[in-house]
Amino acid sequence: MPGPFFTLTVATSRDGYISRSTDEPPQAWASAEEQELFFRDVNAADWAIMGRNTHLAANRPNRHRIIFSTRAAGWRRPTQLWLNPARLDAGDLPRRVGHVRPMRHGLILGGTRVHDWFLSQRAIHKVHLTIEPVRFGRGLPIFSAQTLRDPLAVFTDHGFQVISDDVLNRAGTRYIELTANNGARAI
Repeated sequence: MPGPFFTLTVATSRDGYISRSTDEPPQAWASAEEQELFFRDVNAADWAIMGRNTHLAANRPNRHRIIFSTRAAGWRRPTQLWLNPARLDAGDLPRRVGHVRPMRHGLILGGTRVHDWFLSQRAIHKVHLTIEPVRFGRGLPIFSAQTLRDPLAVFTDHGFQVISDDVLNRAGTRYIELTANNGARAI
């Protein structure tokens, strides 16, 4: 049986930040068009994978979630498994949740350390990147070790290739789909 397919869905500011702080959810600054695409991705996935702060910013008790946390582990709800990712690899995730719901498509929702983990595992197969026409100046980057501020360059620098690049609205929100090539580099 082939492993799961992981899609990273991420909204960023024009200067490459996913948020100004750990408690600021994207819906505070993202466009309606981005939110529509985000919920499309959420509904299409078998499981969403995120960090504790991302989970707490939008706690949805009935969603199938894997929450990465170094502080807690175990099933908190019948649909939500908390795991310490330190001793896991991407192939472990479907085995941990398969008895509840098979994982064919996992959706990576963030934050930065979750993005880092999947990149280091070379387990990001596709990226749905929304770049909003706002600048934060500082905040949480897409990846911890990122030195580039152009969100698209952050991914292409790691070997991801653009599939499509569309403008979603008059404000200039961009929606870019990327795919990993076999040589995508981990940090």
